[in-house]
Amino acid sequence: MRTKLRHGLAVGVVFMALMSGHGDATAWQGQPSEGDKAFVPPPVTEPALPALPIRPVLDTESYPACREDYRKIDAPFDKAAAINRCTVAIDTYYRNKMLPYREAMIVYQGALSSLYTEKVGGNMRYSPATQDRFYKAVMVEHAASDPGGANLAAYRAVEAQYQTDRAYLADRFCFNTGCNGYPVPASPVKMAVPDATEKPAETKGTEEKRASNDNPDPKCKRARKRGGALGGLIGGVAGSAVGLKGVGTLVSGLVGAVLVAEIACQLDEKEQKAAAEATVAVTKKEEVGATAKWTSPTREGVAGSSTITALNTEPNGSKCLAITDIAIVEGEETRVSKRMCRAKPGEPYSIMA
Repeated sequence: MRTKLRHGLAVGVVFMALMSGHGDATAWQGQPSEGDKAFVPPPVTEPALPALPIRPVLDTESYPACREDYRKIDAPFDKAAAINRCTVAIDTYYRNKMLPYREAMIVYQGALSSLYTEKVGGNMRYSPATQDRFYKAVMVEHAASDPGGANLAAYRAVEAQYQTDRAYLADRFCFNTGCNGYPVPASPVKMAVPDATEKPAETKGTEEKRASNDNPDPKCKRARKRGGALGGLIGGVAGSAVGLKGVGTLVSGLVGAVLVAEIACQLDEKEQKAAAEATVAVTKKEEVGATAKWTSPTREGVAGSSTITALNTEPNGSKCLAITDIAIVEGEETRVSKRMCRAKPGEPYSIMA
C-alpha cells in the first residue's frame, strides 16, 4: 500500500512539474523534433532585369526648309532651277535620314524580342511573375515601335511633310515651266528682229525646221551651262514649257517618261527615241554599274549613255534607281542625274516628279 502511494505521489510530482514550467498540455502530447520539420529554402534575391535597348531617334532638325526659296527669284526658269534644287535636297534627306531610321527601328524591334527570349524568358533566376511582367513591358514597347505606333509619330509627321512638299514643288515647277496643263510663262529671252530681206514663204518653213534641230534654243544652251538645273526632276516636261525649240511635241509617251528636259532639248526626235530606249534597257538590268549606250541615227558625233549609280527599295515596297545620263553633242558633254521608280515588279520605271 505504501509503495503504491509513493509511486502515485511521484507521478503527480512529475505531472505538476511539466505543467508549471517544463511544457503545457500540448507539449505533453509531443512536439516534432528538428529532424521532423519541413525544409524551407532561404529567400533568394532576383537579379536586376536587363535594360531595354536604346531606341533610335530620327533627326528632324536637318529637314531642308527650302520649299519657298524659289519665291525670292524672278525669272520662271530660275525659279524652276531653285525648285529642282530643293526637290533634290528633300529627296536626299529622305534617302539618308528617313530610310535608315526605319531600318533602325526594325532592328530595334528585333533586339526587344531577343532580349526577352535570350535573357529573361525561361530563366529560373527570375520568378514566373517577374518574367511575365517583363514580357508585357517588352511587348508594349514593341507595339509602340510599329509603323503606326507612338514611337514613330515624329517619323510619320516628317514623312507627311515630305510628301506634301514634294507634291507642292512638282506643282510649282510646272507652274513656272508650263507643264501639266499650266500655260507657258512669258519667255525672258529676247527674240531676234527679223531681217528686212525676209526669205520667201516657200523656203522659210524648211530653213526654220532645220535650224530647230541644228541650233538649240538659247535656253537649252543655258540649261547645259548650269550643269543640270532641270535634271532629275520631271522627265515629261514639254520642251516648249521652257522655251525649247522643236521639243514640245516630242517629249511625251516613252520619251517623256524616261528623259529629262535638259537632255531632250538637245536632241532631235530620233535621237530622243534612241536615248530613251537606252534608259529603258538599263532599267531592266537593275544592277548598279549597268550601262546602256546610244548613238545618233541622224547626226555624226552625237551619242550618249545611261548608267545606274544606285538602287534602293522604298518603305512602301517600290523600287527606285538613280541613273546618270550623258549626252555628247557637238563635242560638249551634258551629264544629268535622275531618279526613276516603279511601284510593282513588272511595271516600267519612270522619272519621279
